Amino acid sequence: MEVHHHPHISKHTKPWKEYLLEGLMIFIAVTLGYAAENMREHYVETRKALISAKNLYVDIINDSIGFATSNGRRGKQDSCFKIVYAVYRNNKLDKEIPTIYAAHGFIALRSLYQINTLALDEIKNSGSLRFLESDKLKAAIQKYASLGMGLKLREQREFGYIDRMIDPISTKNFEYNFYKDANDNFFIEKNKIVITTPIPANLKIMKKDQLDWDNYIAILGMLHIIRESTDRLFIEPAQQQCYELLILLRNYLIKHDAL
Repeated sequence: MEVHHHPHISKHTKPWKEYLLEGLMIFIAVTLGYAAENMREHYVETRKALISAKNLYVDIINDSIGFATSNGRRGKQDSCFKIVYAVYRNNKLDKEIPTIYAAHGFIALRSLYQINTLALDEIKNSGSLRFLESDKLKAAIQKYASLGMGLKLREQREFGYIDRMIDPISTKNFEYNFYKDANDNFFIEKNKIVITTPIPANLKIMKKDQLDWDNYIAILGMLHIIRESTDRLFIEPAQQQCYELLILLRNYLIKHDAL
């Protein structure tokens, strides 16, 4: 016959201090765990932000080169217009047909550098921007992005004008074969265009009787004004901000041993 023993249930209760201590220990453990997780997340995100900053640094270097190259071409376009205008003022347009071909072809080229937004968009949209430990760098990045948007809008203004006003003249009044060769095969020396490609003996302006030279110069002049405005109000501020951002990024990456 089995004998059943009832378990002994202790009616002893813990002192309230023990409950307080256990609760305090649980609170400390949870708090430390939460803090450790936050520190780990902050470390990971900070490292990601450094990688994004390094990618942006590479793009900004390329932007600085792109601005310099584009501005050189735009400066040459300005010189071409001034040469054509001088020929017009001296009533020698009919005697300077090769010059008109070369200048017009180069003026008609679309040359307005647009910044590379791949790394810029990534650092803004991924949230990495807030993990950069420099308010000045953050502000510079945001300002550069804003200037980039302005450049895109200005590109539409310039290129739209060329589409509407310059291209119809190019297709109607200039012979294609020499036009495509002359527009970048020349240099400027003593305010004159020196063409380095063979010039056809019978080169002429097509449908010359339908081309109003006064209106033609006015169209080129308006493009010149538009480009000057773009240079002063959009390109120069963006280029200056590019150089400032380049310095800030370089110093930031050097400081964090990430360059």
